[in-house]
Amino acid sequence: MSALPAETAERRKRVTHRLEAFSDIVIGFSLAQLTLSLVIPVHVIDFVQRPLGIIAFLVTFVLVVRFWWLHFVIFEHYFEPTRLTVTCNFIALASLILQIFSLQLYVHFVPTLAEGIVASRLYFGFFVLSYGMLCVMLAVGLHQRWGALTAGRRQAGLQAALRIAGTVAGCAVGDLLSTHVMPQVYVLANSRGDVVAAFPWAILFFTLAGTLAGFVFGRLRPETFHRFRTS
Repeated sequence: MSALPAETAERRKRVTHRLEAFSDIVIGFSLAQLTLSLVIPVHVIDFVQRPLGIIAFLVTFVLVVRFWWLHFVIFEHYFEPTRLTVTCNFIALASLILQIFSLQLYVHFVPTLAEGIVASRLYFGFFVLSYGMLCVMLAVGLHQRWGALTAGRRQAGLQAALRIAGTVAGCAVGDLLSTHVMPQVYVLANSRGDVVAAFPWAILFFTLAGTLAGFVFGRLRPETFHRFRTS
């Protein structure tokens, strides 16, 4: 009877290791795919006058690196290999790849303003899905491993979950409201009148507001959330 828990723990360890290795491969592939958004311009001056490609590359690179780090922390301290968390992990990875593909769509179609706006909403939509799945994985791990975690790990996990949840919720609300309720669009054009960047204001506003709210709630002590883990 005593061998069964040890065998189960070893199996969970192997599953977690395999998932983490597979995830690192997918994230690495995503970074390689990200370079496809960098297209050699017709003229060198276009690199300066239309720097959208490199800016979008740098922003998305930061998001992918941040995704990798959060994924590492979750698997290192909080991950529990259940059907739900494994499914969320695969959805998060698929969404990350689609987010980068939507970046390529955005860079390609942004000169056509209407299609560029649609591409930007797709980009942020996949961002919501990828980071949202990370948040679910972290929340499930906190719930199931609460008793085995130190007070510091509990606090760090809750802070991270609330920050992610705030950003994701804000971005989702902004994405949903940007069509009819708040259709205002930020448009940046160069001296020749070419559209360099365009995205709905609602996404930026609510993402920043959600991030701020998540940061504020994340400063609360773990004891504040004593009902987080129910028996």
